[in-house]
Amino acid sequence: MATRPIDDVVLSGKRRERVKGREDVADLVESIGRVGLLHPIVIRPDNHLIAGARRLLALKQLGWKHVPVTIVEKFD
Repeated sequence: MATRPIDDVVLSGKRRERVKGREDVADLVESIGRVGLLHPIVIRPDNHLIAGARRLLALKQLGWKHVPVTIVEKFD
């Protein structure tokens, strides 16, 4: 599975606005801490996030330095 440095993942446009001020990930932080990350985040080849903003926030709170990713070549 591919990974990327967590700080290299780019939140832009609507995704950034949806995540702004969203600190309600305590349940997800607890779950990932207990059982691990079940589904990687989804990014484009240029590291822009497609899916997984809450997971990304939770992983940052857990102190992860690298994040598992699924890279989607073509996304409209």
